[in-house]
Amino acid sequence: MIDLLWLVPVLPLAGAVALLAGGRRLGRGAVVATGTGSVALAFVVAAGAVTDLVANGPAMRGVEVHLFPWLAWGSGSDAVTVAEAGLLLDPLSALMILVVTGIGTLIHLYSSGYMAGDEGFARYYAYLNLFTFSMLVLVLANNLALLFVGWELVGFCSWALIGFWFERKAAAAAGQKAFITNRVGDLGVLAALFLVWANWGTFSFHALPGSTLPGVLDDPARVLATPLVALAIPLLLLLGVTGKSAQIPLFTWLPDAMEGPTPVSALIHAATMVTGGVYLVARVHPLFDQSPEAQLVLGTTGAVTAFVAATIATVQVDVKRVLAYSTVSQLGFMVLGLGAGAYGAAAFHLMTHAFFKALLFLGAGAVIHGVASQQDLRKMGGLIRYMPVTAWTFIVGWLAIIGVPGLSGFFSKDLILARAFGRGLVDPAFLVLFGVALVTVGITAFYMSRLVFLAFLGEYRGGSVHPHEAPPSMLVPLVVLAIGSIGAGWVGIPPFLLGEAGHATVIEQFLAPATLATGTWEGTLDHSTEWIITGLSVAITLAGAGLAGVAYLGEGPISPVVTELVAPFRRLFAGRWFVDEAHGALVIRPLARVASFLASVDVGVVDGAVALVVAGVRGIGALLARLQSGYVRGYAVTMLVGAVAVVASAWALR
Repeated sequence: MIDLLWLVPVLPLAGAVALLAGGRRLGRGAVVATGTGSVALAFVVAAGAVTDLVANGPAMRGVEVHLFPWLAWGSGSDAVTVAEAGLLLDPLSALMILVVTGIGTLIHLYSSGYMAGDEGFARYYAYLNLFTFSMLVLVLANNLALLFVGWELVGFCSWALIGFWFERKAAAAAGQKAFITNRVGDLGVLAALFLVWANWGTFSFHALPGSTLPGVLDDPARVLATPLVALAIPLLLLLGVTGKSAQIPLFTWLPDAMEGPTPVSALIHAATMVTGGVYLVARVHPLFDQSPEAQLVLGTTGAVTAFVAATIATVQVDVKRVLAYSTVSQLGFMVLGLGAGAYGAAAFHLMTHAFFKALLFLGAGAVIHGVASQQDLRKMGGLIRYMPVTAWTFIVGWLAIIGVPGLSGFFSKDLILARAFGRGLVDPAFLVLFGVALVTVGITAFYMSRLVFLAFLGEYRGGSVHPHEAPPSMLVPLVVLAIGSIGAGWVGIPPFLLGEAGHATVIEQFLAPATLATGTWEGTLDHSTEWIITGLSVAITLAGAGLAGVAYLGEGPISPVVTELVAPFRRLFAGRWFVDEAHGALVIRPLARVASFLASVDVGVVDGAVALVVAGVRGIGALLARLQSGYVRGYAVTMLVGAVAVVASAWALR
C-alpha cells in the first residue's frame, strides 16, 4: 500500500474539487458521501501504508515516494534539483496521517447532522476536504519547501472556515485575525527556509536519489560552523510555531476562531492547523538539537503559554472559549515537551489530545445544538438528564484531559512532565518549567471541572428552551472518540507502571527513528522518582477538581474574603492578561501611525511631485501653444529673430 501513498492527500483533494465544481447540483446525501467518503478512503489507504511500514521493521521505518521534480533547473549533467514533489512516510508522519484522516472522517460524519440546515452545506464540505488535503501535504512532505506549501494552504483554509459565516461581522473579523496573525509567524518560517537554502543548497530532508548534496536532516550539524545561524534557524521556526500552534505572543487568534462552525473548531484544534507547528519542530528536531539555547526558549514558551491560557480559561463563560483556551494550554504542554527534547512524548500527547479534544468540541457542539445555539455556561446546568449520551461521552473527555489514571491524557501528560523533570537534571532551568507545568495541571483540572459542573450537573438554568439529545449522526462520532480517549493512551504506558525495567514507552520506541534526539538531553529517572512525579500530578489534579466542586457545587455562597482576594486575578484573567491590548499598544497602533505618516508622505510628497510635474508640463505646453498662431508672417518674424540671435551669439563668442 505504500506505493499508493499518494492517494492519501489526493482523495480529499478530489472530493474538494468535485464539491466545488458541482456541489450545488448534488443533494445533501451525495455531498456527505463525497466529502466523508473521500476522507474515509484516505484513512483506509493510510492504515494500509502504515501497516506495510511497520512490517518493514525498525531498519526500514522511513520510505520516500518520489513523484516528480519540482524546484529544478538545467538538464543532463548540469541538472540541479532543489526539491521535488515527494512524500515521506516514517513513524512520525504515519502517526499524523492516521490522526488527520481518522479524526477528520469522524468530524465529517458529525457535520452531516450539525450543518444539516445550512445553505452553504456543499461549500462547507469542500472547505473541510481542502483543509484535510492541506494538512496531509504538510505532514507527508519530504522537503521543507513542500511542507511550507501545505503550511500556507492550511492557513488559507482556516481563514475560509473560521469566516465561513462571513455575513457575521465577528466571524469575518476572526478569520482575518487568524490569517494576519499567522502571516507574522509564517514570515519566520520563510526566513528560516532561506537560511536552510544558504547552508545546505537543498530543501530536502534526506538526500535525493543521484544527488551528492546531503539532506537537511542528514547533516544537521552543518550550521555549527556559524553559531548565529545555529540559533537563528530554530528561533525563526519557533516564530512560525507561535503563530500556527497558538503560543505566546501570537495565541490570541485561536480563541476568536470559535466564531466558525463547531466541527471546524474540532478539526482545527484536534487534527489540523494548530498541530502543524508541533509537527514542524518534531520533524526538523535535529536543527533544534544543535542549539540548547533555542530549546530552552522553546520550552519556556510552551510552559508559559500553558499556564497563561489555563488561567484565562478559568473565567470564561462561553463553552467553546473554555475549550479554545484549553487547546492553547495543551499545545503549550506539547511545546514544553519539544523544548525538553522529548519529541516522542510531545507527538504522543498530540495524538491523545486529538481524541479527547475532538470529543470535547463535538460534545460542546451537541450541547449547543440541543439548547437552541446557547453557548453561555450560566444558562445551562443539569443537561445530563436531557442528553445522557452527550453528557457521559463529554465526561470521558473531561477525565481524559485532566489526566485521571487509566485515560489517555494521564499517560501522555505525565510522560511530558517526567521528561521535563529529567531534562531539568541536566539543565536546571527546566526544573522551573516543570514546576510551572505541574501548577498548570491543577488549573486544568479546575477549569475543566468547572465547565462540566456548570453544564451538566445541578439544575437547568436555560429558561423556556427545552434541551434535547443530538441525532445519531452526531452521537456516533462522540462514542467512537470516547473509546479512543480511553484507549489511545495505553500505547504509552511507562515501564515503571508495569514493574519493568527501561525508560522509553512503546510509542516512544515506535517513533524513535523519526523523533529520537541527537544528543543526551535528559537525565535518567529511577522508577521511584517517576512514581513521585505521577503521584504529585494525580494529587494536584484531584485538588483542582475538588476546588471546582467546592466552588460550583457547594450550596453556600463563597466567602466574601475569598471573593475579594481573587478579584484582581479574575480581572487579569478576564482581560486575557491584556495581550491584545499589548499588541495594540506595542505593534498595531505604532505601525498604524507609521502607515499614516507614509500615506501622508505619499499624498503630500510623491503625489505632490507628480502633480507639480504635470502642472509644469501643462504650463509650458500652454505657453508654447500661444506661439502656434497659424499666421505665416508670425513664423517668418520668429525665424528672423532666431537667425539674428544665432548670428549675434556666434559673433559675441568668436
